[in-house]
Amino acid sequence: MKSLALLLVLVAAPAWAQSKRYPPEPVDRDQEKTEHSVLWENAANPSHEPYRALVDQARQAIGERTDRGLHAATEKLDRAIALLPQEGEAYALRGDAAYQLKRWDACAADFGVAVAKAPRREPAEKKALLELRRKHAHCLALSGKLATAERVLAEATAAGTGTGDMLMRLGEVRIALGKLDEAIATLTAALDAPETPQAMTRWLLALAYDRARRPAEAIEAVRRAMTIDRSFSVVSSQLLIGPGDAEYIKGLAYASMEGPKPELATIYFRQYLKLSTNPSWRKRAEEHLRELKDAQLPESIDRLDGTAALDLEAARLAVKKGMPALRACMAKTPSSVVQVRIVRVGPRTKAEPYAPPNPYRRYSYRRPPPPAGASVAAFGDVPLEATRAEIDAALRCIEPLASRLALPAVKEKDAWYEIAFFVIGP
Repeated sequence: MKSLALLLVLVAAPAWAQSKRYPPEPVDRDQEKTEHSVLWENAANPSHEPYRALVDQARQAIGERTDRGLHAATEKLDRAIALLPQEGEAYALRGDAAYQLKRWDACAADFGVAVAKAPRREPAEKKALLELRRKHAHCLALSGKLATAERVLAEATAAGTGTGDMLMRLGEVRIALGKLDEAIATLTAALDAPETPQAMTRWLLALAYDRARRPAEAIEAVRRAMTIDRSFSVVSSQLLIGPGDAEYIKGLAYASMEGPKPELATIYFRQYLKLSTNPSWRKRAEEHLRELKDAQLPESIDRLDGTAALDLEAARLAVKKGMPALRACMAKTPSSVVQVRIVRVGPRTKAEPYAPPNPYRRYSYRRPPPPAGASVAAFGDVPLEATRAEIDAALRCIEPLASRLALPAVKEKDAWYEIAFFVIGP
């Protein structure tokens, strides 16, 4: 018996030692809870598993960002909602698909249901609920239900739980409603709130100030916005609720910037009038166009590059003198704008051959000037409403005239300058 007991101890000892040396993997309680929940839901409701499969497939199809994918996602989500109409996730995804398809009434309806069914206990759920409310309000505004959109956003921000982005959207809705003083107050408050898109908020503030006929504050807001978004990439990427408001903002910016570009401001305000149906804001755009009509084109020219000294005011006056002939070339393309670039070169000396860098000896190399002449191109950010043939004819007309402009001569050897300016139709 003693030998048998000793044998059992010796056999058991290595197993005991191994359990101490290699402890078991810790249990992930959250994963265990999730798996248990999924198993329980599948057992309690046989529709849960096919619902989940359809939702996952729809999410992947929406991620493709194609019309085909969006329509396929909508069809799958219709089936998912039929299986479990009490679940909110499929409604939210279908709202995303409708938004990308620009079906504003449909996305407003789906996000409204998703908001009503969304859980709101945990902090992450409360944050997700705020985002659903923002999307709901944006779709309501885009579908023309501005008063309802204002109420949804005001309720979401009243308790202090809203983000700066929601305040910005509330300000935009109030601009569309004509509540300009309230819009200015809301957008000003948004600038100090967390998660605020600063550039877009300042652009909307400039819009509100301008329509409230507070031009000095509008100009200041434009110039602050341009320090963040000088290329207008933010304005161009946003879906604003006022038809043509992006064009209006660009027109206002080009008219208000240091070194204004009345040519581009004119084109954008003309574009706005073709898109907008709001009589009050159309009247304000027409006022801007009347003011721009008196501008002495060009009010400024841009020096792009060069090594020569250049009197920009003398160059501007030379372009101004030739501008009537240049604009006559655009008679058949009044809603288009072209950019003219001109290079002037001084007398040349024999170019020094290029030598690769040598750290053991000094050398000098001067970049040769580019070829002199003029080039003309359509300004790409503005929609071309003329035919390609009409644009090409205008470019062929402008180029020789631009080459003959009496610009200041370059007297320094091997020096040059390049300038640019815009030409619009009458």
